[in-house]
Amino acid sequence: MARFRETVRTLLRERLLDAAFERVAEHGFDKLRMAHLAGDVGVSRQTLYSEFPSKEAVGEALFRRELERCLVGIQQGLDAHPGDLRAAVEAAVGFTLTLARRNPLIRAMLTSAGEGGLLPYLTTRSAAAFELATTTLGTYVAETWPSIDPVARDLAVDTAVRLTASHVVQSAASPEESARRIADTTVRVALSTGAERLPAGTART
Repeated sequence: MARFRETVRTLLRERLLDAAFERVAEHGFDKLRMAHLAGDVGVSRQTLYSEFPSKEAVGEALFRRELERCLVGIQQGLDAHPGDLRAAVEAAVGFTLTLARRNPLIRAMLTSAGEGGLLPYLTTRSAAAFELATTTLGTYVAETWPSIDPVARDLAVDTAVRLTASHVVQSAASPEESARRIADTTVRVALSTGAERLPAGTART
């Protein structure tokens, strides 16, 4: 019975987040009202507040869920090219840029303006997400391509993450073209210490 209740609660939480996702994507976080959210799902406000005690808690939960989904996709892109640094970075970056372009919540998170927008609630979380992405990518690259100089590797990872974040906010090129350029830049930085440190299967440009 306890497991059943936990399953029901998980499903309810996902339904609430799905409903919040739709409202934030269409109207912005500043227009989100807890009463409307409860009505969308057909639960009482008391039930809603038992899951999310505040509007800010809803925003944080949405942010965490989308971040987790993004990190899974990035990991899959890297895993698909274990022996090719450029292809792995291009796949991971391409996924991120495409997701940001297609995902209305991510666009709302990055473009909401004014004190009522979502971004002011998530400033510190965004910084944490940036650090998590850098750490995750850095660990993966270190394990997959240990022959790359550590200093160059760290610079390359930082370059990849920062350029990707910049292109999410504003880019005139397609996600595919931006991913290719970012991958090329990342590889050049990573391999800046000499051909003797090239990972197997990765050609110098």
